[in-house]
Amino acid sequence: MEPENKICPLCGETIKAVAIKCRFCNEDLVAFEAKQKDSIEKEIFTGHPPIIFSATQYFWIIITFGIALIFFWYKSKALSYRITTQRITIEIGIINKTRETIELYRVDDFEVLLPLGQRLLGYGILKIKSSDRDHPDIILNGLPDADKLYNQLRECALREREKRGIKVWANA
Repeated sequence: MEPENKICPLCGETIKAVAIKCRFCNEDLVAFEAKQKDSIEKEIFTGHPPIIFSATQYFWIIITFGIALIFFWYKSKALSYRITTQRITIEIGIINKTRETIELYRVDDFEVLLPLGQRLLGYGILKIKSSDRDHPDIILNGLPDADKLYNQLRECALREREKRGIKVWANA
């Protein structure tokens, strides 16, 4: 095969390398490539909530002379989030772990909460309502830049619904 030619990913015929449409199967190669890129799962956020993500926690650490910091550290390390373009996974526990996963196409609504204590430290809360019977409500606490994450997740949820042909009807 010559360098100015390529193989059509749909029908396998040899076509020009600069072609944007296959002359054999008549498919739009640019649209096909874009669709392929959208179907790949990409990570948006991975990590634990911070040890201290609110002013109230600082208060408890001071009142208990630092003992509460051990409790907050344990809670932070026992919880981890993995948010991708297709699903949200929450892992709970240090020794025994429980993993909860919700697919984004099942998400019905997002709500961003920015309490003063968390907002001052640059964190927020993301509340998620879903049609999943096992996990109808999920709260992700202590997320950095929660507004940006909300916008990304909303777009991904809409894309996943569209990809699966799920339509949402608004109440009249």
